[in-house]
Amino acid sequence: MQTTYSNEEGNGQKKLDAHEARLIRRVQRKGDRAAADELVSIYYREIYAFVYRQLQDREHTLDLTQDIFVSMLRSIGSFEGKTASLRTWLYRIATNRVIDHFRSKAHRNAKLTDPIEDFEFSTNEDFTLELERRDEAGRVLELLRTFEWRAQEIVRLKLFAEQTFAEISQIMNLPDSTVKTNYYATIRKIKQKFEEERNEEQSGNTASKRRTAGV
Repeated sequence: MQTTYSNEEGNGQKKLDAHEARLIRRVQRKGDRAAADELVSIYYREIYAFVYRQLQDREHTLDLTQDIFVSMLRSIGSFEGKTASLRTWLYRIATNRVIDHFRSKAHRNAKLTDPIEDFEFSTNEDFTLELERRDEAGRVLELLRTFEWRAQEIVRLKLFAEQTFAEISQIMNLPDSTVKTNYYATIRKIKQKFEEERNEEQSGNTASKRRTAGV
């Protein structure tokens, strides 16, 4: 079946680059290795950064990024480009692979290398902005893995891929309102958990001081 590409995509998607479309057709029709390598090179740094912000491990990031592009090339024959750009489709693959990684036994046995330090926040918006600014995301990732997959995917795309709500809506085939509701609900729950942990730590410190003082 001949691949067709739309000139415009809904929800704020950019026009599909004509050169990129030619590369895709070359891979689909001829298995063109040079075209495949060029497609990978276009998105490699972006996807690598998305994965590294979550894994915080260079070796595992390299392996998973390679797996993501292998998956992309193996399934590119089914890509049509009518409702989503290659970038959108690639992020769909990448997010699923990252979630699979965090579910794996190998990851459960691994130790996160860059834990998040104390946060200072007062409102949901402040907390969201603080999360988006920080590179050390170990504790957030630990908490995020306790949520159902859709909430995980939305938050990962927003915080670690820096996608807009419109872009996430396109990637996940969900209404903007659903994406926003899930995102802010998840952030509120993570914020609440941080506050609970901080209160417990402060209570423990207070009790320790009293014991030391003989109170």
